[in-house]
Amino acid sequence: MPDDSPKKKPPGGDDRNLVVVDDDFKNADAEDRLWLFWERNKDLILRGAFAIVVATLGLLLYEFVWKAGRREALHEDYNACLDEPARRAFAAKHAGEPLAVVAMAEVADDLKASAKFAEAAKAFDEAARLAGLAGETAVVKALGARARLEAALARVDGGDATGEPALAALANDEAVAETWRGYAMLTLANLAVAKGDLPAATKWLNLMDKRLRKDHVWREYKDSLIRSEPGLLNPVAAPAVVPPTK
Repeated sequence: MPDDSPKKKPPGGDDRNLVVVDDDFKNADAEDRLWLFWERNKDLILRGAFAIVVATLGLLLYEFVWKAGRREALHEDYNACLDEPARRAFAAKHAGEPLAVVAMAEVADDLKASAKFAEAAKAFDEAARLAGLAGETAVVKALGARARLEAALARVDGGDATGEPALAALANDEAVAETWRGYAMLTLANLAVAKGDLPAATKWLNLMDKRLRKDHVWREYKDSLIRSEPGLLNPVAAPAVVPPTK
């Protein structure tokens, strides 16, 4: 006898993919349903996994091959710089790289060694600017702070009146590592002693005690300065300003 039971048919015009589930899967357990899911989607899953593997390999190649090759080429370019024009050109070409800061600082060091203090200060300024473009690593920050310090010292050595204010700005900059700030404070104290301004020297020495660690690297030099100038133990106060009489 023919089966007259109504059969479900997809509505006309509906071309969506229909999954026909065998009667055996009506009450299938989780393992069977997982198998069914795999059978339906294994091609898509395999293609996706392959794409992830390819992307991962590409990233590894970028990190360990291309970047390594680029770093090697950068070092070769740097090592080929044997004079000031070559170092300046390297620094300009590779702005944003720590080695650009190093190259420019070498230019400045050579100028300072030749007593060309004004030119050295400008070169150190450029090195500090390049450090600001080279990231936030500890090494780059140290290069930048050293460039700022040396620029100020070059101006002091050259008799530029802006040198001491630049040192003071560095000494008061909490973002700078204390090694550089401490040296700036100690230098300002020495400069004040040389001018006979013991209250100003004492101010900077006291700031070293307040703002630096107890065992800071400049403590021995600070104590030596105090021993060499007994007046620093009891500095003479600056004379009070007497208002003019009317």
